[in-house]
Amino acid sequence: MNSLVRKCLSIFAFIAIPLFVLGCASKKEDIPNVTEDIKLNIGAVLKSEDGNYKLYNYDNGKYVETKENKVIIDYDKSSSNYIYVDSGKNYVVNNGNRYEIQDENYSGLKLSKGGNYISYFIDDNGLKLKIFNTNGNKEIEMKSNVSISGTLYDWYDTDTLVYYGVSNDGVNGLFTYNIKENKEELLYKINEGYLAFIKSRDDDVVFLQLTLENKREVMMINKKTKDVKLLADNIEEISDIIINKDKLYFTGKVYNNVNSLYELIDNKVKRLVFDFPGTVKIEKGLEVSENGDVLFIGSSNGDLKKEQIYTYTQDGSISEIGNSSSEYVFLAYTQ
Repeated sequence: MNSLVRKCLSIFAFIAIPLFVLGCASKKEDIPNVTEDIKLNIGAVLKSEDGNYKLYNYDNGKYVETKENKVIIDYDKSSSNYIYVDSGKNYVVNNGNRYEIQDENYSGLKLSKGGNYISYFIDDNGLKLKIFNTNGNKEIEMKSNVSISGTLYDWYDTDTLVYYGVSNDGVNGLFTYNIKENKEELLYKINEGYLAFIKSRDDDVVFLQLTLENKREVMMINKKTKDVKLLADNIEEISDIIINKDKLYFTGKVYNNVNSLYELIDNKVKRLVFDFPGTVKIEKGLEVSENGDVLFIGSSNGDLKKEQIYTYTQDGSISEIGNSSSEYVFLAYTQ
């Protein structure tokens, strides 16, 4: 991830296997030591090989194929809980137990920070957000007074969601919902316009706001102080954003420029990729490795059907990692 978004929408869009997702089945299967066997680092990817997807871990600047024959799509480091695909079915694994996900036609699937919940939307005369506890697989009733816009949401912290929508009394803005307290609160009121992107990070929430005059403003809310800060007003599109050593990096597009990898610091935007690689696959998102390198996916030599993982280091150099493939997908990853 970690998806969009955490990036699950793009992940499922690229994995060419039938995915039938879920409400969670009441029956659970015991799998001894499942979570103990799977330890992944940030930057782990799925690589398409001969029509199948294989899992590669990122370790010391290299990609190493894992022993686990699992198509893992979402992973939480702190709990080792994860979501994976097997024979066209999706499963959630928590502490050695797995549960099949069974609702059909879901979208926006996410594993929470800490791995205690999964969430996703189903189409029930409009999109409806469903939440399940991964320990016991029990559905959690959400007593919300907000109509969420599309699938613009994320996990604010281990027990709280953040989403964009309109309340029953007409308030347009960002809201939070604490599952343990069943408490919904307004985080940020939008006086005009709407949001096109949202991502929750450890200390803040970043979002792209469009005004009625079609101005686009990238804003950041500090979770502790609730202060709102304008980061930039010349960014046309954001597909993913990360922070690395007090610098913001994002994939997207700046006005009068192209889809690429950019750096955002002190309200100034700087394009980082030009001729190498020739194309940045912005829909694939970003990761930052444990040693501080920015990882992204692109294509070179004009061959858009071949993808490659690249690393951008703090000295400004860009390098290829591993071999090219017909497709790479970053795991949605929380820690």
